[in-house]
Amino acid sequence: MPTVLLVDDSPVVRRVLTLRLVADGFDVVAEPTADAARAVDLSTLACAVIDIELPDGSGSHLAGELLQRRPSLPVAFFTSGASAAVMALARTHGPVFAKPDVEPLLAWIGTAAQPPPTK
Repeated sequence: MPTVLLVDDSPVVRRVLTLRLVADGFDVVAEPTADAARAVDLSTLACAVIDIELPDGSGSHLAGELLQRRPSLPVAFFTSGASAAVMALARTHGPVFAKPDVEPLLAWIGTAAQPPPTK
């Protein structure tokens, strides 16, 4: 099963998204902070979903760090909002989806988590 990294400080968001993703056939590594996410083995992940505003830093900066470690990792953001500058920075790393509308995010995960075509 593909594994999704979910980084969100809201226990409700982590629980709801984890339940939906597991029901759709994904494994989920759910973390509440950027520090916890930094400790995850990125080689096991199909994609990452990150809240833009985390209690210990910027989700955009976390995405940049993860992408330095694994440039091919698909990253998206799931947020209730942020300043225009913060949103623009996030979009340089991946698409931004608005809470609470989970369906477009789930569609992106379904596509992003597909293995690359073999040659």
